[in-house]
Order: sequence, then structure tokens, then C-alpha cells
Amino acid sequence: MTEERAGGHDPALEDRRTKMALLAHVRHELRTPLNAIIGYSEMLLEDTQGAAPEPFVADLRKIHQSGRQALVLVNEILDARKIEAEAELDLAAFGAEIRHGLRTPLNTVIGYCEILMEDAKSVGQEAAGPDLAKIFEAGKRFLALIEDIVGISGVRADSVELDLSPPPRMIREVVRAIRPLAPAGAAEASREGGFLLVVDDNETNRDLLSRTLQRQGHRVAMAEGGRQALHLLGQETYDLVLLDIMMPDMNGFQVLETMKADAGLRHIPVIMISALDELDSVVRCIEMGAEDYLAKPFNPVLLKARIGACLEKKRLHDREVMYLCEIEAEKKRSDELLHVILPHEIAEELKASDTVKARRYANVAVLFCDVVGFTTYSEKAEPEEVMTHLQELVDIQEHLALRYDLQKIKTIGDCFMAACGLLKPVENPVLNAVRWGLDMVAVIQRLRSNWNVRVGIHVGPLVAGVVGHRQYLFDVFGDTVNTASRIESNGVPGAVAVSAAAWRQIAEQCRGESLGPVRLKGKGDLEVFRVDGLR
Repeated sequence: MTEERAGGHDPALEDRRTKMALLAHVRHELRTPLNAIIGYSEMLLEDTQGAAPEPFVADLRKIHQSGRQALVLVNEILDARKIEAEAELDLAAFGAEIRHGLRTPLNTVIGYCEILMEDAKSVGQEAAGPDLAKIFEAGKRFLALIEDIVGISGVRADSVELDLSPPPRMIREVVRAIRPLAPAGAAEASREGGFLLVVDDNETNRDLLSRTLQRQGHRVAMAEGGRQALHLLGQETYDLVLLDIMMPDMNGFQVLETMKADAGLRHIPVIMISALDELDSVVRCIEMGAEDYLAKPFNPVLLKARIGACLEKKRLHDREVMYLCEIEAEKKRSDELLHVILPHEIAEELKASDTVKARRYANVAVLFCDVVGFTTYSEKAEPEEVMTHLQELVDIQEHLALRYDLQKIKTIGDCFMAACGLLKPVENPVLNAVRWGLDMVAVIQRLRSNWNVRVGIHVGPLVAGVVGHRQYLFDVFGDTVNTASRIESNGVPGAVAVSAAAWRQIAEQCRGESLGPVRLKGKGDLEVFRVDGLR
């Protein structure tokens, strides 16, 4: 590969590309005033139809026709395909042809426009004045552009010479920005190929297009009709579909409509390739969701560029979907973790408002359960053994909490704290807590740890809410909580102890006896009852 082809400086190539860019710029500049002439005259024809004298309307038609004639001439003289076919770019010849061909229709536009601007008021068409003035200015601008083009291309009245002036800075910058096309058949290593589906009822068309795409580094599957295409789309995952319109069993419009109605297929980009090149066909395809449209016979270089752009867009979309799925998965994991840390109702409130309002609850049973002699045991046992037995204990405690509708508040070492009647209405919160305690006393005697527990219960009002900002904790506060903790600390090992207030709510359902007044730290003497079982 030569240095020039590899991307080095090629003066001849740059000169030709500069001239081509100059002609593209000329084409753009000439079309702008012509589009203004045609557009404003069309609007005036609509506005004056049936409202202005026929001679006035007839002159408007002449302006409109002359504008269209000029546009046709510009497209013919500066046709890109014709220019590309020329061995040498003779800008002087283009300049002479433009001057000769376009002066007559533009002089017609300007002449009739002057007449109509003079007559507008006398025939009651003053409202047409501003648009006529715009047409007139566009015509003058067009004539000035013709002279500029002739000057740029070196055309003089006495001779025709090519003496190209340095192109405008804008054109030079555009030329430098355009990356030269790779030689025909060269693979573009920087772009990853895709899996493409070619749909065309003509075998030759399918073969030609498929081989072209394979040379460009793509994997290709083929379908000879719309129904087969939809069947293949249901079997495989394709990156892009190239779809013909004219097919006997199911036309391209129907296939495209079916794809866009299917949630599993609508994300696959579709490029329509058809001999139908009418504007309404192109617009219809784009409206239905096609990514692009190419008319047959297609330009392989243009096809490659458009396929590359479509595949890149799809890869970006797929990457975005993947990231969104990852975000959703992380969000789900965060939600699950939040619901592990906090009660469901509190977690939902925190997610909705980013805060949890503290609330007062009137009749809540608070339960504490502590392992007797745990400190002494943990000093003698191996840490792994302690953790294994603790895990076994907490699993049972949480299981019983679910059975009796207790809300676990927290565990602190060997101490388990829960509440009943807090977030979920319960007929008799104290009775549920007592049942939990009796089961816990019975179950722990069968565990490998050979532990024993004390359970203390009190009932009353409390405040509940979330504390902390970095590590959330749902907790309960108040005298009811402190009293329940003191009752547990002064309770009987292997038994459930309750306050007098709690006993009054379960006396008819439970067996037990009073332990008399018990001195509680910070509370003084308080009557405590031992619950022996259910009646």
C-alpha cells in the first residue's frame, strides 16, 4: 500500500477532492435561492387562487415554472454522478454552462416579479407584496451567484481558461475533515461485523447483496420472502435486516409493520432496499420505523457506510440496555438488602420519601430474650463454635417471630429484641409475644449449645423510627422498651417473665404466678409474673 493510500499527502487526490467539494458548495448555494423562489411562489399560488385576477395568477405560475426549470438545470449541470465520471474536472466548462443555461429562467423570474409587485396593490393583492419581494431578492441573489461562480472558475468574456483561485477556507476545512474512502474490497479492521438478514424474492439480488456484505466482514443469512424472514427472525438474533419492498408473499411494508409491532423484534434496525425510489415510498418506510432507505441499484460504498452506522447505533443501544439491566439488578439487590435491614413498610416509606417519620404507637408488646451465662461461655469456647450456635439460635428466633407476627427489631450479641402490634395489627400482642417466649424456652433445650434463656415482656406506648443516615436502623424508644429490658434482666432462667400490665392482658389465657415486687434498676419496685404455659 502506498503512502498516499495509507493516509499520506496526495496532491492530485486533494486537488480533485477540493474541486468536487467546491462544486458541491456551488450546488448548495444555487439551490438555496431557487428553493426560496419555488416555495414562496407555491404559497402565493395557494393564497391567490380564486382571489386574484387570472392574469396575476398566470404570471405567478410563470415565476414558479421558471424557478423549477432553473432547479432542473442546476441538478443536471452539477449532477454528482456525471461529474464523478469525468476524467478531468473542467470547472470553466461548468461555469460557462451555468451562465448560459440559467440566465433566461432567472431573468423571467425577476421580470415577472417586478410586474406583479407594481400591480399587486391595484388588484387588491397587497398581502402578496412581502413574498414577492423575497422572490425578487432571491432571483437577484441567484444571478449574483452565477457571476461569482464564473469568476471562481476563471471564465472571462474574451476567453475560457481554467485558473482556479484558492478555494474558500470553509471548503478547504471540509475537504481535510473528510476521510478518504478505503479502496474497494479493503476490510475495515476498526469496525466489527454483524449478523445480517437479507430479504429479497430475487435470487440474483440476494446473492449479489449477500456476497457484497460478506466481503465487508459480515455474517449473512438470506430469506426469499417476508414470511420466511419473520420465521428466521423468531429463530435467530440478527443485528440488522436489509428488506426488499416488492415481494409476492408478504411485501416489505407488511414485514416492517409486523417487526415494529413485536416487542422482541422492534429494536432490530431495518434498511429498506428497493427499486421504488419515489419520495412517498421513502417517507412511508421511515414513518413505519425503518432506519434507512436505499434505492436499487445500490452503491456498495454508501451501503457499507449506512450499515456501519446502523450497527454502531444498535451496539450503543444494546450497551445502553445492558447498563439499564445492570442498574435494575443493582437496584433490586439494594431493595432486597434494604428489606432485610428494615421492615417492609418502613423500607417502602424510605424509598418513596427518602425519610421515615417517627411515630407513636399506643399498645405494643416489647420482648427481650437473652442467653443465660453467655459471657462466660463465649470466653471459653472457640469463636467459630460461638458463631455457629448463635446463628442456629437466631434462625429459630426469626422463624418463631414470623409464626407469631413479631417484628424483629435487632440482635445485640446474644440478646434478641422484638415487638408485637407495632407495624401489623394483632388482636392480643402480649399473648403472641408470650407464645413466642414459651416456644423459645422449649426449643433451646434441644439445641447443641445446651444454652438457657430468659424472656422478658412489657406492654405500653412507644416511639418507633429510623435512626442514622449511612447505616439505617429501625428502632423503638421509650419507657416501655426500658422496662421490658429490666424485666428480662431480672427474670427467671428458662422462663417467661411479664409485667403486671402485660399479665392483665393474658391472665385468662395463661397459667402463671406472681414473683412479687421486683426491684428494677431505674424503675423501683414492680410486680412481675412468671408465665408457666397456656390454659
